[in-house]
Amino acid sequence: MAAFFRREIFRIVALVIGVVLTIVGAWLLLHRPSFVESAAVQPRVDSAVDKVITARRDAVLNASSDVPFGADNEMNILILGIDSRKEGSEQHCDAIHMLTVDTDNWTATMTSVPRGTYTYIPPGNYEETEYYVANACAFAGLEYGVDQIERIVGVKSDYVVTVGFSQTYGILRALNLPTVESLQWLRHRRSYQIGDPQRSQNQAVFMKDLAVKFLDEDGLSTPMLYLLYSFVDTEMDFATVKALHDGFIASKIVDRPDDIALTMKPEYDTELMHLDLENPDAQIAALLDRIRPVTSKDDLSDRTIEEVQKELVAYLDDVLASGDSLAREMDDQLWRQVVQEGERERLHFAFVEAYAYELLADDHDAAVQLVADYILEKQTLGSLVWESEGRDLLDSLLQ
Repeated sequence: MAAFFRREIFRIVALVIGVVLTIVGAWLLLHRPSFVESAAVQPRVDSAVDKVITARRDAVLNASSDVPFGADNEMNILILGIDSRKEGSEQHCDAIHMLTVDTDNWTATMTSVPRGTYTYIPPGNYEETEYYVANACAFAGLEYGVDQIERIVGVKSDYVVTVGFSQTYGILRALNLPTVESLQWLRHRRSYQIGDPQRSQNQAVFMKDLAVKFLDEDGLSTPMLYLLYSFVDTEMDFATVKALHDGFIASKIVDRPDDIALTMKPEYDTELMHLDLENPDAQIAALLDRIRPVTSKDDLSDRTIEEVQKELVAYLDDVLASGDSLAREMDDQLWRQVVQEGERERLHFAFVEAYAYELLADDHDAAVQLVADYILEKQTLGSLVWESEGRDLLDSLLQ
């Protein structure tokens, strides 16, 4: 009897499967024209997206430079780390370094200026303790601040390169460097007897160490170099950046680290200190232990990273929900300060998507370029999931 039921069940299952296959086959036969049309549409969509991405990539990576390296063998590049917080619009010049490049011999000199260096700030009605160069950028404008820095260093800059706090996160992360620890190192001053000058020196040493580390015989790939370039604001075109990159590699600067000289104006007696990029935690902990006994309980350093991160994510979600223009937030790129990768990527895409649709009404090309640059960034970083999200967004903009 049991065998009989098993045979009957088998026949019923087989019959059901046969009926289902027959129905599916008939449906495919009847709907074959529309199925073929749908399959033919998808390549056209992908082709349109790929065409935009390829055009954008070619435009930024294959541009030529008009800089006559042979005619003028010296280039002065003023590098400014800008500290602009979400609470206000003032931009303090917190990291100040003039890089002078000799393109005949492919040597470089980095002249650092401590942010607390005295300078006059018009109209002259500030507190006595506020007259220093970082505040000159904030109170009198970046152009005035640059003029004062050039006066202190004694040379005029050919280019000014500014990078914000959030963008520095992006640069460190793209280079697979420790982010939080590196930024703590670059910003720390309270443990040193001459805090501000030593911090400025540490920043210069850090940049030199990175140059020696990454300007080896292979250097950085062109897409990665462009990604780093996209994190900064400058009138220097990408072709010039690539020419400098390639020139230092060809001249084997990695074998000549002493040809990257470090100086400071005004001069201070500082130490040569390097951050151990392989194990930075011990160094950072030692610095913080020195100041912990004199740190106020209300100081931000006594709050946990988790608390600060939770507040930052909540703030960014509130901005997205507000419906206000996102122009400033796109400049500040605060989402790059989010440590947790999933949250950071979610917020990054959400801001790009929202701002793309904000731009779409008045400037379709700008919206498309914004999303194309997002896709190129994710391609370079190997973020396949978010590259796909970007492609879908670009597809919707091209419809």
